[in-house]
Amino acid sequence: MIDPNNRHGGPRLVVTCKTANKVQFFDAATLTTTGEIDMPASTHEMVLSADGSAVYASVYGGGIFGRNANPDRHVALIDLEAQAVARMIDVGADIAPHGVMLDRDGMLWCTAEIGNAALVIDTETGHVTSIDTGKAAHWLAISHATDKVFASCKTSDFVTVIDRTKRVATDRLPIPDLAEGLCVTPDGGTLFVCAHRTPTLYVFDAGSGTLRKAITIAGGEGKPNQLKRVRVSPDGRFVCVSSLLDNHAAIFEAASLTQIASIATRKAPMGFGFAADGRTAWLCCHDDAVVLEFDLQSGKVNRDFATASGCEYVIAY
Repeated sequence: MIDPNNRHGGPRLVVTCKTANKVQFFDAATLTTTGEIDMPASTHEMVLSADGSAVYASVYGGGIFGRNANPDRHVALIDLEAQAVARMIDVGADIAPHGVMLDRDGMLWCTAEIGNAALVIDTETGHVTSIDTGKAAHWLAISHATDKVFASCKTSDFVTVIDRTKRVATDRLPIPDLAEGLCVTPDGGTLFVCAHRTPTLYVFDAGSGTLRKAITIAGGEGKPNQLKRVRVSPDGRFVCVSSLLDNHAAIFEAASLTQIASIATRKAPMGFGFAADGRTAWLCCHDDAVVLEFDLQSGKVNRDFATASGCEYVIAY
């Protein structure tokens, strides 16, 4: 079964441009713009729908983490063929939706930053179940192999572990350097968590919660207390980490956990997307409004293209 959160890419790209309040579309071969949508508020992250015809996009609202003076309460369903918002899902309160993931039952999971919760949204009925995460959750990762959901309580010293079926928090994984971005391998067996204070990548067994290894991210040691994100390529071969203040990205070989590349990026690297060829990836550089196209095996940047301001997240479909 295809992991709905680790899809192989396609010939088109969709990008959130959060400070411009836009979602833009591009041809992956030519990198030319093919369309854009004006969004009602700052839109941050996306996940493909189960059939791949749409994306769910979190409408976060104004401000940034910890200083969101005008939070929103919606997740947009965007029709990729029509390049239009098909529906706005109201999550029930002004809680600044951010991280979004889809589980194998078709339920949409979303972080509720201001509500200190993870939400489970029935996309057919709109019914929302709220799960207390203890602190402000910013990102999510789902392991179907272990039937667990992991919520990164950004700038808190733990990741909340949730039983996906029972929809209750069951444990906390300690992150002494404060928890940032996180992801799960496509096979569901390994959880990666970035530290906030240090250039450290924590590697956990997703089933037992045992810490396997803590890895120093070479080249990303410049500035502490910064936003970091991590993604695994859909084939499970590569682990990519971005460090926003260092203008840096790193690539690890997933099997050996060896860092194989260090990339100097444009300003404020954030979200990754992956092509179908298993070699090519994209990286949004938020402050420069540019997306880099790079080779996963070497880290070489081959091309780039401009976006509207504040590009944060990219999906190839």
